[in-house]
Amino acid sequence: MLAAIKAIVGLASNSIAIILDAVNNIADAGSSLITIVGTKLAAKDPDKEHPFGYGRVEYLSAMIISVIVLYAGITSLVEAIKKIMNPAIPTYTTPSLIIVGVAVVVKIILGSYVKNVGLKVNSDSLVNSGEESKLDSIVSASTLVAAAIFIFFGLSLEAYLGAIISVIIIKSGIDMIRNTISQLLGERNDPELAREVRKTVEDFPGVEGAYDLVLNNYGPDTWNGS
Repeated sequence: MLAAIKAIVGLASNSIAIILDAVNNIADAGSSLITIVGTKLAAKDPDKEHPFGYGRVEYLSAMIISVIVLYAGITSLVEAIKKIMNPAIPTYTTPSLIIVGVAVVVKIILGSYVKNVGLKVNSDSLVNSGEESKLDSIVSASTLVAAAIFIFFGLSLEAYLGAIISVIIIKSGIDMIRNTISQLLGERNDPELAREVRKTVEDFPGVEGAYDLVLNNYGPDTWNGS
């Protein structure tokens, strides 16, 4: 709904920034669908083919979301550069600015909620989706800033502002990809987790010590070790 409304407002006001904002919302909706599918698949019980379960699907879905963010950033940057080369004069109206303002608030609330849930349930996919929603709110806010500058000073900066925001989105996508790849490759054990495991083992009667701990990660909350 946000994407459709913003697309209509962007086309009506001839605003490339608002149109790109709508594209970002479409990407966000797509990533949310991927998160839902990924979470469902990751929750499947272990079977003969995958005795350690499907938890790593979470990392794959997080990777797909990261690529969507990166693609949206690159696409936005290309469109912003085109508008810098061939500027168009926007025609803002009060209703259109109110709609964009409401969208900023909605995306901030939605992004914070999704990210907090992701942190609570230890889901990288949800955390990434929440971050993407917050980035969308920054994009929307930038269009309001550009509109205010144009209205009060007659200076159209939205294409330049769009380019800056696009670079921020691209950086975020690259960071997400880097983090997810690190998890897929296998990261060093959390020292606190390792200490807890050793302590638990050493609490058993007859156990004098615990050495050479090896832990393999099969999802955000799934570990197999010796």
